[in-house]
Amino acid sequence: MELRHLRAFIAVAEELNFRRAAVRLHMSQPPLSQQIKRLEHEVGVALLHRTTRQVALTAAGEAFLVEARKTLKAAQAAPRVARQAAAGEIGSIRLGFSGPTSYQVLLLIVRKFRERFPQVRFDIVSPLLGGELVGLLNRQDVDAGLLRLPISASGLRVRELQRHPLAAALPAGHPLAGDAEVVLPDLREEGFISYPADRGSVVNQVVQAACLQHGFRPEFVQEAPDTHTILSLVGAGAGVGLVPLSAGHLEVPGVVLLPVRDAPVVPLALAWREDDPNPALRGLVGLLDEVVAEL
Repeated sequence: MELRHLRAFIAVAEELNFRRAAVRLHMSQPPLSQQIKRLEHEVGVALLHRTTRQVALTAAGEAFLVEARKTLKAAQAAPRVARQAAAGEIGSIRLGFSGPTSYQVLLLIVRKFRERFPQVRFDIVSPLLGGELVGLLNRQDVDAGLLRLPISASGLRVRELQRHPLAAALPAGHPLAGDAEVVLPDLREEGFISYPADRGSVVNQVVQAACLQHGFRPEFVQEAPDTHTILSLVGAGAGVGLVPLSAGHLEVPGVVLLPVRDAPVVPLALAWREDDPNPALRGLVGLLDEVVAEL
C-alpha cells in the first residue's frame, strides 16, 4: 500500500468531490480515480460510494479514513523522530546507582537532564554496590552507573563528581558520641556492621585498607544490604558502622554520625562504557561539568 494512494483517498474523503481533490493534490482527475480504484482493489472492499452527483464514504471508507490519517501522520513523523533519536533527544537511559548516600547527586543529575532532554526516559536501577554496577555495565544491562571509586575500569570511562568523607555511625549512647570527630584507632575494639562482602562494596575495601594501615583488622560482626539498614542496626546497638558522611540526611533515630579525621574519602563518580552507542548517553555525559559545578 503506497502512501500516495492514502493521500489521494484522504483528499477525496475530505472533499467528497474528485475534481476538488484533484486540484488539491495538483493532479488531473483520471489518475486520481485510478489511484482510488487500485486502493479499493488492494483493500478488497469499496471505500467510496459514487454517483453522478455525489461521492460518499461507505462504512468501510469511514473506518479506513481513521487509520489512513494515523498512518500518514506516523509516516510524516518518522523522519523527525529518527533525527531526534540520533541527536539523543528521545529514547531512554538506564542508570544504576549505589543507594541513599548518592541521592543528592542522583537528583541533581536527573533534574538537569530532564530540563535539557525532557523526552528522554530515565530507568533507575538501584540500590547496587560498586562491584555489581561494574558487572551490569560490562554486561550492557545499564548505560551508566553512579558508584564509588576505586573500581576496575577496563573498557569504562569514569568521571569523578564529588568526594565524601567517611563517618563513624555510633549509637547515641556510645562514649564517643559526644565528640566532634573520631580517629580510626578509637574504633579498634568495636564490632563493625558492614556492607555485604560478596557484592563488591568499595566502602568495605576502603575501610579494611584504612584500618590495616592503623595496625588493626576491623571485626565485621554483621552485614547489612544498604546504608539505611546499617544505620538502623547501629541504632539498635548491634555495632558501629563506617559510611559516607553524605548519609547524614537519613537521620536515623538513635544514631550519631561523626567525621573520621584520618579516614580516606570515598569519591562518587559516573561510569559508562567507552563503546556505548546510546545517543542519549552523550547528552548525559555532556552535562557532567554543570553537575560538578553545582555540587
